[in-house]
Amino acid sequence: MSIPTPSVRFLLPAPALRRFITAYYWVDIPEPCGPVEDLLHPEWANIRFTVSGDWSTRIGGVEYDPAPTAALFGPTSKAGIVRGRAGTVLGVGLLPLGWARFVTVAASDLADRVAPLEAVLGDRAGQILDALRQAPDDRAQADLLDALFTALDASGPSLEPLLLRAHERLLDPAFDTVEAIAISLELSPRHVTRLSLRMFGFAPKLLIRRQRFLRTLQALRERPDATLGEVIDDGYFDQSHFTRDFNHFMGMAPSRYFALPHAMLGPAARGRLAALGAAYQGLHARLR
Repeated sequence: MSIPTPSVRFLLPAPALRRFITAYYWVDIPEPCGPVEDLLHPEWANIRFTVSGDWSTRIGGVEYDPAPTAALFGPTSKAGIVRGRAGTVLGVGLLPLGWARFVTVAASDLADRVAPLEAVLGDRAGQILDALRQAPDDRAQADLLDALFTALDASGPSLEPLLLRAHERLLDPAFDTVEAIAISLELSPRHVTRLSLRMFGFAPKLLIRRQRFLRTLQALRERPDATLGEVIDDGYFDQSHFTRDFNHFMGMAPSRYFALPHAMLGPAARGRLAALGAAYQGLHARLR
């Protein structure tokens, strides 16, 4: 008899929402698993609904136990911890453009933090959670979320094309300095820093480091038999440079990280890569 393990599923949002949202995703922990703990990689913002079960998290050194049942997770610069017990969490991956549309406050205000979704949506947060809990299946829940975000999109602020261009530069390994991004956007480095804090939550120099780290981590996942020297990002001087960044972002050495079971994040990364083309949410561009 096989031992039950956590599972992760993904569905795309409606086409008109894909410039804002990477995916809807479900993390299920079956009853026989008992409590499960895993890491959260540095990523863009998320909305997470506790459909059932008991869930807690540690983000930015702060414990949220229990986590809000309808929660807004700001963008993160370091790994967090998630814990779950026999239940389901439904998540919404927000791209930076989605943050600008649906949240509107500066991303730096909630960077490495978790807040009740009511702070952004008011009574709508509890109403959508109740509706999600009563919906019969994934598709029905996704339809409810599509309706919510379509309505929010219609009433949201106008978006500057500059925000999308900045995100595209950040995802492009060719733009590996703040100065290169500033020149391409025809902005001063100071303006780029202000834009980065408002849209992404962090200064651009840190984000360039984070993206470089995530690219290498994804390459290691895609090619587990390759040596680090074969897949390391060109932005690293050497392997020790990558190891220092690994310790900074994950809070542990690579050898310890790869020895962990990754009961939730392993299935999540594999499923995300297969469904969406990137193993980690922080590497996603808008989906067309």
